[in-house]
Amino acid sequence: MDKAKIIFAGSEEVINSVKKQLERALFTVMGSTPSGNEALRKVTTFFPDIVITDYNLTDMTGLDFAKMVEHSHICPVIVLADLRQSEYVEDLKQKSFDIFCITKPVNPMVLNHTISLILRMTRRMHEYEHQVDELKHKLEDRKLIEKAKGILMKKFEMDEDGAYKEMQKKAMNSSKPIAQIAKTIIDMFKFIEEEK
Repeated sequence: MDKAKIIFAGSEEVINSVKKQLERALFTVMGSTPSGNEALRKVTTFFPDIVITDYNLTDMTGLDFAKMVEHSHICPVIVLADLRQSEYVEDLKQKSFDIFCITKPVNPMVLNHTISLILRMTRRMHEYEHQVDELKHKLEDRKLIEKAKGILMKKFEMDEDGAYKEMQKKAMNSSKPIAQIAKTIIDMFKFIEEEK
């Protein structure tokens, strides 16, 4: 497994403390800063796998920062908060898929396990999103093929099988996907209809 790319937001003291507690094999530091705005710039520049932020930042709360990162859909955020602050985060966690909270003082085992869990969960989500995109693409291709078949059947009095075989033959001869041939047929007959 590749090392996780992490950005830290918080005071130097908090960042150093957290870095010491993390297993070095798990991560590569892409940047650290006490400013939420600066951390946000780093997030949108480096696209890390995870951001770890203290609740106390110089220009905003870690909670506000986490909301902004979540809104950008770049990566999950772990907010480090004391017991009182974690109540504010708890409310947001119920509605959020990408914001997690660990109570300070941070337990190294909890931190390492949380990061590992988030990485696995994020990778799985990306796999599912990719599968959904592929299925959408196949469905769109299928619709194009069906529409083009209908046009060929109507214009040239072909049966369904004959219309499909004709498109298949054109696809093989031109080394193009059958969906692209179908789109060409649709566009061509649409143009002819518009010219009438």
